[in-house]
Amino acid sequence: MTFSSSPGHAARRFIGMLGLACAALLALGASAQADYPNRPVKIIVPFSAGGMSDGLTRMFAKELQERLGQPFVLDFRPGAATNIGAAAVASAAPDGYTLFVSTMASHALNKWSYRSLSYDPDTMANVGMIGVLTSFLVVRPDSPFKTVDDLVRAAKTNPNGLSYGTHGAGGPNPLIAELLRSRAGIKTMVHVPYRGLPQSSVDLIGGRIDFMIDGASINLVESGRLRALAVTYPKRWPTQPSIPTMGEAGFPDVTMTAFFGIAAPANTPPAILNKLNEVLRTIGVNPEIEKRMLAMNVMPMPVGRVETTDFIRVQSEKWRPVLKDLNITFD
Repeated sequence: MTFSSSPGHAARRFIGMLGLACAALLALGASAQADYPNRPVKIIVPFSAGGMSDGLTRMFAKELQERLGQPFVLDFRPGAATNIGAAAVASAAPDGYTLFVSTMASHALNKWSYRSLSYDPDTMANVGMIGVLTSFLVVRPDSPFKTVDDLVRAAKTNPNGLSYGTHGAGGPNPLIAELLRSRAGIKTMVHVPYRGLPQSSVDLIGGRIDFMIDGASINLVESGRLRALAVTYPKRWPTQPSIPTMGEAGFPDVTMTAFFGIAAPANTPPAILNKLNEVLRTIGVNPEIEKRMLAMNVMPMPVGRVETTDFIRVQSEKWRPVLKDLNITFD
């Protein structure tokens, strides 16, 4: 028996061997995706431990672990208005074992408000939504401001400007406050950024700041330690139907639909993304989970990957001209 040693025959043999190798790699990749997850999954949270985002993510991590059979471990990377955590995920291996808690700041605002980012939110893969949340404009119970109009009138006449507290300079809440200042024609307001709710609420109750825009503060409203003047959601919030919206207070565009989602590095295999999204949606429609989320001031949003991406794009495009108009930029 003889074998041809012609260049054409050798090329065909090489191509055939290459095809077999590619088929083997594809089969191995498909098997790995079907077996996902087969080891612990890390979820990077761009906030400090102990807050509402901690409790919410832990709840979803526990549910993911129960349904997928592997630990989902939280890794807290706070700082720079979520940029530090987002950059860590964007540069991670696209294998489904590093996920990110995406937010209004990380995926809709920062690309317009920061002069440069070390990640591109538009190239990250959106896995799905956890839920949407809102903030409340709150004052101390004995505040002379009974309505948003009261506060606006005082802000216009106070030569030093009213002071307000939020949780950081680059997040959604200071943007809402600055939008209110702009739309109401207030010359100046003093922003006092805090690292968390405890100190800001203590200062508000103690009269060291005039008002606060925050979501978690609703628990202090319910206990009578603070009073809410308005909600920044476009509609009345389901668990607080007596609190008027900013639109009802005369400022229809001073609203924001903030969110928590799950994202992954670019080029994460679609099979893994789809599997995670299916589990997220299953968790989101669980009545007990919904009840617990609403208690945290979060409304479930169990939607698909396409709907998630579309929702984030709409939010981002809404705020792009606002940030430009307000000339808000960060280094």
